[in-house]
Amino acid sequence: MANDNKGLNPLATGVAGAVIGAAAAAAAVALSDEKNRKKAEKILEQMQKEGNKIFKEVTRLAMDLKDRAEKALPEAKPALKGPKKAAKKTVSKKK
Repeated sequence: MANDNKGLNPLATGVAGAVIGAAAAAAAVALSDEKNRKKAEKILEQMQKEGNKIFKEVTRLAMDLKDRAEKALPEAKPALKGPKKAAKKTVSKKK
């Protein structure tokens, strides 16, 4: 059979899994304390407020750039109707 090794070292994968498991256990222990949960909630609220501020600023900048681009671009000219009429006339002459 061919070797199906995809470059993943089983030892490294096991160590990574153990680290992730330990981090999850530490987070569970830390959040089991009510004071730590309150601190985490406050930090998350602050991060959300800051994220909302940044989102509003980015949106404002994007709209400003859009407005600038619209002003800088030349106006689109309507399509000429002359060639279509001329084509119809030549077709009708052939009848």
